[in-house]
Amino acid sequence: MISVSPDLFLASSSLTRKELLKNHGIEMNICSPEIDEDDLKRKFCVNLSAAEIAMFLAKAKASSVSLLSRKSFFIAADQVCELDGKIFDKPLTEENAIKHLKELRSKTHTQNCATVIYHNAECIWEFSGKALLTMRNLKDEEITSYVELEKPLNSAGSYMFEKHGKHLFSDVQGDHDVILGLPIVKLVDKLYELGLIRLT
Repeated sequence: MISVSPDLFLASSSLTRKELLKNHGIEMNICSPEIDEDDLKRKFCVNLSAAEIAMFLAKAKASSVSLLSRKSFFIAADQVCELDGKIFDKPLTEENAIKHLKELRSKTHTQNCATVIYHNAECIWEFSGKALLTMRNLKDEEITSYVELEKPLNSAGSYMFEKHGKHLFSDVQGDHDVILGLPIVKLVDKLYELGLIRLT
């Protein structure tokens, strides 16, 4: 059994990250950050790389809640999909999702994932990882069928790799957990080091 400190919080509204942790025996308190990601990107991320944007937003999420409890530890993460310098935000509509997937097909794009731990309003650990994904030469009808099936409207890149999204790719290089938005091995190792989780 995994014992988790009551002072450990996941600063995220992502069900995927919550389930990813749960599947590894880690269930913790959830504290959703109240930030406007699109507004922050417009104001502060214009000249940043995809990896830098992901880190900036992860830190913004954690810092927005870290003062709620100075003794607590807050995990936050963000993910940015990028192809040849273009950032692919969450599509929000099926039309946009189809458009994004048509742009990504037959090409190799990058998923950038940033993860941080905040304590007492300070970043005490950060990790940046990336994975390269090559999408198959999908037909238009395959793309439409996928979007109608999965409705990946809140996913960076317009696919849900944790579900049917794997059917879209011919090659993947890198940590699959990074693609899902949370580098579990690196994060778990740090949580053990901090004494926030332990085997009982």
